[in-house]
Amino acid sequence: MSKRTINVPLSKKIDTSTAEDLNTLKKDLSAMGVRLAIPDTLHGGTLVFEYDDEAHKRNAGRKKKAIPPDSELSEMTQAQMDEWLLDAPIAEIQEALDVGRATAYRRVKEAQSRVVYGVVSLADIDDDQKGGTA
Repeated sequence: MSKRTINVPLSKKIDTSTAEDLNTLKKDLSAMGVRLAIPDTLHGGTLVFEYDDEAHKRNAGRKKKAIPPDSELSEMTQAQMDEWLLDAPIAEIQEALDVGRATAYRRVKEAQSRVVYGVVSLADIDDDQKGGTA
């Protein structure tokens, strides 16, 4: 875990409403995992924000539904799964993965992004065919 600290110097002119706002900010930030240290003397003091940058990843949220262990899909490699997703009809994907239609299309799109396609020039194909027939 790598903790990050940010120090913010305060102005020498701080009124009561600002102190109340800082306490509200401290409460809101603590709900997000950021610790805020407010100095006892606010005039000319320093606010210290401390957070763990490993805790805030984009992988938050609901996890993907697991493939049933008794399914033949559970024994496939990622490459085999991608090939199956690209070849199977959406209704079959929905049933096999037990997901909705939008999720099935999303899984197909993810598979398409992982598959590398070879690009061949049509001129190369014509040259090969001419060379083989002559």
